Amino acid sequence: MHLSGDVIVGVDGSDQSAEAAAWALKVLRGTEHGLRLIHVITPAHLEIDDEADLRETGQSVLADLRTKLEALDAAHPEGASGVRIDTEVVVGDAAEELAQRADDAGLLVLGRHGAGRVNSKRIGTVSFGLPGHALSAVLVHTVTGGSEFDDPAVHPARDGGRIVVGLDTSEYSHVAAQDAAALAVRCGWTLHVLVAPDALGDPQATHSGAESALEWLRADHPDLQVELDELAGDPARLLLEASETADLVVLGKRGAGVFAGMTSQLGRTSSAVLTDAASSVLLVPYRRDERLRARLA
Repeated sequence: MHLSGDVIVGVDGSDQSAEAAAWALKVLRGTEHGLRLIHVITPAHLEIDDEADLRETGQSVLADLRTKLEALDAAHPEGASGVRIDTEVVVGDAAEELAQRADDAGLLVLGRHGAGRVNSKRIGTVSFGLPGHALSAVLVHTVTGGSEFDDPAVHPARDGGRIVVGLDTSEYSHVAAQDAAALAVRCGWTLHVLVAPDALGDPQATHSGAESALEWLRADHPDLQVELDELAGDPARLLLEASETADLVVLGKRGAGVFAGMTSQLGRTSSAVLTDAASSVLLVPYRRDERLRARLA
């Protein structure tokens, strides 16, 4: 996928955030960007605890995770990647602090829920609220097919690996499709492009446009394994159903028919999928991409 800067991971000591960090480390291999692990102490905690003690605890959590990540990276068949791993403990509101640091990041990665909610299917408050305000792409990681620490070279997958991207006529979704295709090639997984034809539109035109989009993706990613899924129904419902067997669902932060300047808001479909998806979710903001000019010309 496109990375314009470092990858930030919110770390709270939970297994979910550790898995998210390991996922991010693998994605960074072969890039020039670093990994930044951020632990946020919230003001509410300071009412009953001493800040110095909480900082020390946070630094210990980050140091332990950094050690695990370095060992995972070194165990790769090709050797250590050399990815820089930085750690930081800050005081403030978790969503605000992480959103501010994501302004110049390439990607923000979060666990689906934090400490104290083991195996919960509900998304955490920060993981739900933050993606709509962060200017970067945001991945909310869900553990499905095993632990990222089981194999240093691959991401765990449910059944051979499957990425689903929702495609409509918006430029948001076409940017998301490019990132989804790049990740599919990198992981050796299959990309499923999901299109929900408008019941009031021209089905043949929708099909032709979808086929054209697939050819566009294949031209940029020759090794891409891609399939087209044209399904009637509400896009959010269809994507949620697809998440039951997918490893990752990718979509633009907003869809068709929105103001181009609303880059930090989530559309209805994106919000619904983020809330209830059974897989990891990657939300991609709009960016200028020369490949769009060729696609939409």
